[in-house]
Amino acid sequence: MDNFQRLVEEAQKGDQNAFGEIVTAHHDTVYRVLYRIVNNESDAKDLAQQTWVKAWKNLASFKGKSAFTTWLYRIAVFTAWDFVRKKKRRAEVSYFEAPEGSFENNPAQSQSNRESPSHTLRRKEIREQFQIALNSLTEKQRTVLVLREVEGLPYKEIANIMKCRIGTVMSRIHNARKSVQSKMEDFR
Repeated sequence: MDNFQRLVEEAQKGDQNAFGEIVTAHHDTVYRVLYRIVNNESDAKDLAQQTWVKAWKNLASFKGKSAFTTWLYRIAVFTAWDFVRKKKRRAEVSYFEAPEGSFENNPAQSQSNRESPSHTLRRKEIREQFQIALNSLTEKQRTVLVLREVEGLPYKEIANIMKCRIGTVMSRIHNARKSVQSKMEDFR
């Protein structure tokens, strides 16, 4: 039995310290997935908290039929979808704002420190248009695209998280990519 599985079993028996270690190990990943779905730092933080509360309350329902992370992603994704649906009903609008430490603000991955102002502006316009394109996707398309392209999850795990067939995942990813590409045509 590996250390992580032992932590899960101890947490299922009510060990809050073991659950705390699980949270520490996976908090950033859960937050990142949620952020990419809701596109708002504050909302993603709140949803991450809700995800962990739901995971703690429902830990006994984890039977080990899938990976623990698959079970956890499923909770996060459905929590985000519920939030987005409620937000749409209230007709609120959220705007893109990159969280600290994201790829947009990472000097090791950004060349904006050496770019001309016009190139920096162009990169900003591309990021904004990409976010608009991402926001135009359906919840399910956006989620599969984030899970595949940002988190690098395999199709089978995404299918388990989304409770659908692998072919459905592949189709949603294909359609999401096509949609984003068509909305980014002006930036080629």
